[in-house]
Amino acid sequence: MANQSAASLNVHECSWADMEATINVPGGATVQVQDFEAWKWAAKNERGESRGMGGRIRKRTRGQPSFEGSATATRGGWMQLLEAIETAAIALELLRGDQVIVGGIDFDVVIQHSPLGDSRIYAVKMKGCSLDGYSSDMKQGNEADMIELDLNPIEVAVKSSTGNWLVIA
Repeated sequence: MANQSAASLNVHECSWADMEATINVPGGATVQVQDFEAWKWAAKNERGESRGMGGRIRKRTRGQPSFEGSATATRGGWMQLLEAIETAAIALELLRGDQVIVGGIDFDVVIQHSPLGDSRIYAVKMKGCSLDGYSSDMKQGNEADMIELDLNPIEVAVKSSTGNWLVIA
């Protein structure tokens, strides 16, 4: 029976070593993020239907796209992102006394990776992200201080081999 104690692909352990994430905060900074545990994104097109006699579907509408994005970062990675957003917020004078309002700053996230055994570089871009929430679940162990980030992108695009960015709708 195979050893299932670590994620593996053809007996090679998978890691984040071949993954790179770049966060571009307009008016802030471009940050190379390395302290992350996971990235998650989703794109969905919710199409409507036009029905004819007897309730049969005759055609579909073009649809309404919706997007989601989140990340799990170490405290250091989270602070990297917050400090880049802070710089942009200060430049825009989003201040309340000694507080800097970081919730309304938009930024893009580009994630590039090459799976094991594949020479191609895959890229995903979450455009117009906004840090709409974060949470911490501190515990003992080797992943004691992880932060969950709600990124709420306006759009998620995937780069094709031709160099075009592909979107759901």
